[in-house]
Amino acid sequence: MTALILAQAALWGTVLLTVAVVLLLLQRVRALYRKIAPLGALSPVQPTTSMLDTHNLVTLAGNEISIGGTRGNGRKLLLLFVSGTCLVSQKMASITQDFCKRENLDLFFVGDDTPAAQQAALHTLGIEASSMINTTSIGKILGVDRVPFAVLLAADGTVEARGLVNNREHLESLLSVMETGHSSIQSYLDAHPHALSPS
Repeated sequence: MTALILAQAALWGTVLLTVAVVLLLLQRVRALYRKIAPLGALSPVQPTTSMLDTHNLVTLAGNEISIGGTRGNGRKLLLLFVSGTCLVSQKMASITQDFCKRENLDLFFVGDDTPAAQQAALHTLGIEASSMINTTSIGKILGVDRVPFAVLLAADGTVEARGLVNNREHLESLLSVMETGHSSIQSYLDAHPHALSPS
């Protein structure tokens, strides 16, 4: 009987110790989340313009389109700069298409390669030729130096937000400019350095 009581006491002691350790770990994780800033889309290079004028271009399907300037349909436009040889671009192509449908954004993919390489990229990226543009000028104007890089344009051609993206959260951070007035999480934290400090 004494052995049974001792065994139960040891078991309860183990349970209570486990609960204490879990609570301590939870407290540490919460402290860690307060210290680590959630990264949005990163903007490594400053663009040469904050307004993209109208550029008449041709898609890989041969359709004539206009990028920049005032859009007749009044919708925002997301440009995703990609490469068919980039594994992250391949992942982001499908994510971005789904994201733009959900957020009611127009979407064009932009590449900078030989025509043959861009035709091959259509297959690896899983996109339609009518949504792909091959140009060097737009990327230079918008300060694109790496891919996948997203640029969100307002209906009047204003560059609302831009940055490197590698997940859906980065795409969502581009839309935060409408709520915060900042084009990136980094910009917001620069203006509010104590935003993540414990209350």
